[in-house]
Amino acid sequence: MLYFGKNLSPQKGRMLLNATALEVCTLGGFTIRRGDREFNVSGRSRKLCLLLAFLISRRERPVPYEELIELLWDEDGRGANSFNALKGILHRARGCLDQLEKGAGRTLILSREGGCQWNDQIPLTLDCERFLQLLQNAGQAQREDRRLSLQLDALALYCGDFLPALSGCPWAAEQTEMLHRLYLQTTLEVLPRLEAAGRWEQAAQTAGNALALEPCHEELCRQRMEALLRLERQREAILVYEAFQDRLLNQLGVMPSDRLRELYRQAHSLHNPRAISAVTLLERLQEPPQPGALLCDFDFFRVICHSMARRAGRSGEPLHIALLSLAAPEGRELARHSLDRAMDNLQALILTQLRRGDAAARCSISQFVLLLPQSGYENSRMVCQRIVRAFVRQYPHSPVVLQFTVQPVPAGS
Repeated sequence: MLYFGKNLSPQKGRMLLNATALEVCTLGGFTIRRGDREFNVSGRSRKLCLLLAFLISRRERPVPYEELIELLWDEDGRGANSFNALKGILHRARGCLDQLEKGAGRTLILSREGGCQWNDQIPLTLDCERFLQLLQNAGQAQREDRRLSLQLDALALYCGDFLPALSGCPWAAEQTEMLHRLYLQTTLEVLPRLEAAGRWEQAAQTAGNALALEPCHEELCRQRMEALLRLERQREAILVYEAFQDRLLNQLGVMPSDRLRELYRQAHSLHNPRAISAVTLLERLQEPPQPGALLCDFDFFRVICHSMARRAGRSGEPLHIALLSLAAPEGRELARHSLDRAMDNLQALILTQLRRGDAAARCSISQFVLLLPQSGYENSRMVCQRIVRAFVRQYPHSPVVLQFTVQPVPAGS
């Protein structure tokens, strides 16, 4: 049984080297465990967490009190009472460590001349150090299977980022970034080798663990989906994509890549061949890129008009239609080929002069109808006048005159 005493004799110190080791976990949380007893440091104050983490990481040397004060307080926070405040935090830290065994606090945190030190005679394993050691051993391994095994052991240790309770703390930030980068780099290196070996279950799990820490990383999402499809778990692959798409839209405002959407379609077709996927539906509904107003046939224009009128009835927004008519001057009859050419010219102008939210349709051989949402009566007239001026300016020798009328659409019609 591990003995914690206030004063350790050299003989007892040597005995401790063979005793049950302390297990310190800093990846994804901060706990100190010995046997069946555990102290959750993350649940304590930020300064207490920082103090214990720093002492454990620097356990090979005594740490002066001045260095601890600089660590725990910025320049503005330091003062005449900083030393007394530090003594209070050390007292609370020792008291918390007594949860492992009576007297453990004073045995683990030793007082030294002008400072204190974590007792390096107590056997201790630190998960972040073990993580780095495994990756170093993997880099030196001669056999590929041995290297992969060591890397997987390292990834299994990484349950989350380093000391999440200290996020934003300058001392922890550098270590957090370095460990996270190594974890992601190792994951992306391991996944293709797991796939090449046909270890799809392990690939799906490894990619899923990393995706939880890098929720907008598309390559990890792809690797997980492909592994799930190989395992014939199409429903899970669908859910992975849909959750990933929601995150991308919410956080970055973009859609997943074509490659990822193709995997989603594949998963959907395998899961339910009779149903259409949301991606396929969106692609079928998507309008080809084009500027200006929406040009449609009159029957479709009526449907749009009905829909917009209902919306206007709820929101109270103005909705107007305009009728553009071509006619020969002085009531003369116009040749058909001249009228068709003039209508084609007018159509081209309408597409460039109207907004993308507007709609237009031919409603007779010589007329266009325009739908102008969110435009009042005067603004709608100004739109039509702009089209008339542009038509006269661009086609000064046209044998037609362009006229218009504007009227509101009754709400909910």
